Amino acid sequence: MSVRQLWEGADSAPWIQQLDGRTKLLTLFLFAVLSITIDNPRSLFLLFTVSLILHGLAGTTIHKWRVLAVLLLLGLWGSMVSQALFYAQNPRTPLLLLISPEVSFFGPLTGGLYIYQEGILYGAIQGMRSVTMLSLGLLVCWSSDPRQLLQALMSWHLSPQVAFMLVTAIRFLPVLAAETGEVITALQLRSDSQQGRTAILRHLPYIIKPLLARCLRRSQTLALSVVSRGFFLANGKGRAMLWRGREKFFCYSLIMVITIVVSSKLVYLLSEQGLYFGALRQIYDWTKMYL
Repeated sequence: MSVRQLWEGADSAPWIQQLDGRTKLLTLFLFAVLSITIDNPRSLFLLFTVSLILHGLAGTTIHKWRVLAVLLLLGLWGSMVSQALFYAQNPRTPLLLLISPEVSFFGPLTGGLYIYQEGILYGAIQGMRSVTMLSLGLLVCWSSDPRQLLQALMSWHLSPQVAFMLVTAIRFLPVLAAETGEVITALQLRSDSQQGRTAILRHLPYIIKPLLARCLRRSQTLALSVVSRGFFLANGKGRAMLWRGREKFFCYSLIMVITIVVSSKLVYLLSEQGLYFGALRQIYDWTKMYL
């Protein structure tokens, strides 16, 4: 599998490729709201599991699973490590001392560097939010044609310029990856070096200039193509897409569920500030247990 094919979504299952772009983008947005609302680790893990199940149902290939696993582990462990080292709230329980407060220059400067138990838990919760949205975002990118997303944004009466820039940013990722691979191959052939991680690291300082030149040439071609087709003169007056009833019903149902969850969370937060209603006690209990 080529680098470009690794970041494109032509090999996804037909059912997810045929979904309307509005369904995908709206579902992604609603899951983002849900991940921000939920604080319970078990519920966040369940939400993350749902995103992985969707990848499995979408037929994500093994090569993309590897990329997904690396990105998820980097995001989750990065969040946990950073919060474990720099957790500033109280109470906090030191698990391991890395730099003593009396050692050299950094000890008195930092007051000692510890790994805190509460920081690990807090970082895991924050990291679970980020990896969930990363997983769903990659699912949308890997299973959507850029024209599908562009039509969805235009149907919401978004500015053609803004919609085009957003979709171009998504489309630019596989193109940039392919261009980087070609530049590295050309540098290896010119220097007569063998392939491998060591050779790639040696050529990294020389990639920027040719890669930037290639991107500028592609941007000029793209700009001429867009202007010649009169894309920005359409003003979103094209023929409206048909949004299938099943997808619309699913989105409306999901909006209703998310609205109930967010409302329950807001009511619970108000009760913590003193605005308590006895009739809503079951809602408070449910929110505290699951949200």
